[in-house]
Amino acid sequence: MRAACVVAPKKIEVLDVPMPKINENEILVKIEACGVCTSDMATFLDSFAPEVKTRRPFPRRIGHEPVGVIVEVGKNVRGYKKGERITGIFGDGAFAEYVSFDPIEPPPVGRPPMVSKVPEGIKPEHAIGEPMMCSMSHARTANPELGDFVFQAGCGFMGLGVIAGIASPKIREYIVADLEDWRLEVARKLGATITLNPKKVDVIAEVMKITGGKGVDVAIECVGHPPGMKLVNGAIKNNRGKIVVVGWHQAPDTYELMDWIKSPIIYSPQGIGISTDPTSELPRALWAIQKGIYPMDLLITHKYKLEETEKAFNDNLGRTPGYLKGVVMP
Repeated sequence: MRAACVVAPKKIEVLDVPMPKINENEILVKIEACGVCTSDMATFLDSFAPEVKTRRPFPRRIGHEPVGVIVEVGKNVRGYKKGERITGIFGDGAFAEYVSFDPIEPPPVGRPPMVSKVPEGIKPEHAIGEPMMCSMSHARTANPELGDFVFQAGCGFMGLGVIAGIASPKIREYIVADLEDWRLEVARKLGATITLNPKKVDVIAEVMKITGGKGVDVAIECVGHPPGMKLVNGAIKNNRGKIVVVGWHQAPDTYELMDWIKSPIIYSPQGIGISTDPTSELPRALWAIQKGIYPMDLLITHKYKLEETEKAFNDNLGRTPGYLKGVVMP
């Protein structure tokens, strides 16, 4: 079978690899789609620490946002049957034609697969359960109260998913900051009430004007770099404000955290497959997709063939205009 593999820094090739053979405890899945995630970029760029590079030599399998159809089920497996479409996190490198996995036992390193059946009526490219499960977890964690001011830094794919899950008439203002005006326009479509571009205005000064100098009740960081943290730290109110860190902070850097003296509650769920309750939040996310709460037609902007996986990664890295989320479809 074919699988897209990182064969050198910033180079992906489609290789012929052995077809998975399942045992009596495993499932074989034909992959229909796999989302391109920013957390995969360290694998693509080879920016790991030396010890990690030793553990993960080239070629490297990649992909952790799969959607696929079950084509074979081991005789000891219960609760799954041939022909069902599933999503979540499973298999070894899902930019491939097929993956296999044990639905019960965890791998040698890590946690058990997070798997849910896809409801009827959802397109394969829209059923990428892992990132939407994370968005669901972020929304449930932020959980603004009646009359709250909410501030969010960043509105890429994950940030827009957070807005879609949180925006509500019960929020006094949902203030969103981003460097790209076109993304701010999408944020307004999803429920942001005030949008600010840091290249044009002093964001913290504007937030303080809006909140009467008090700061916001909930601040959500969806950038993954120090400037995003600086904005949410400056925007939060004194005493029991809440900071939710969504951005994927995967590189060493310097952060200004002096504003944490304001005594906020900090929740940092960023990362692959991070969920406060995956057995609940994965099916919840799929329900929200089915209901149109997560508008996947708006959020999934690019589709690629397996042979175009390297282009998909470069589009993600280069912030190609109009790019929010790419999906590779083998």
